[in-house]
Amino acid sequence: MKTLRFVKYILAAFVAVVTLSASAQLPGVKNKLVQPKHKVVAQVKDINNTNSDGVSRISVFLLSTPSTSSRIDSVTLVNGTKHFRATDIDGVDFSRYFQWEDNGEIMVEVDFPLQRQFNSDASVIFHTVYGDVTAPVKSSKVNVKGGGKK
Repeated sequence: MKTLRFVKYILAAFVAVVTLSASAQLPGVKNKLVQPKHKVVAQVKDINNTNSDGVSRISVFLLSTPSTSSRIDSVTLVNGTKHFRATDIDGVDFSRYFQWEDNGEIMVEVDFPLQRQFNSDASVIFHTVYGDVTAPVKSSKVNVKGGGKK
């Protein structure tokens, strides 16, 4: 009886190993061992300097794997040689996990100290639980409302 139970355990382990290794080699089969963790794409859509809060409010479109979770711990604006920490974020909460929408898209608005102009190499850096994600501001292609360089 003990021998039969031992053989069943060995057979179950063998089937599990074969199944996992086969699925890792099949194209299109998602496997956490071979898929990159939470790739995020960020694109600045709008910069608003005319709000009543007196901040530079930057709207950013974020795209990632649908129905997975992530966390944004902080956001930094790099404008020339200066670094500015975000004072607020709308769309998610800092340092709290959220779930990506079914289409993998989230629009967030991030507030920074008021910037009268943005250098050509300005960027917004999202510090996430899975690493940093950078979005160039590219002010020449972004709608800057009030006080910015177009």
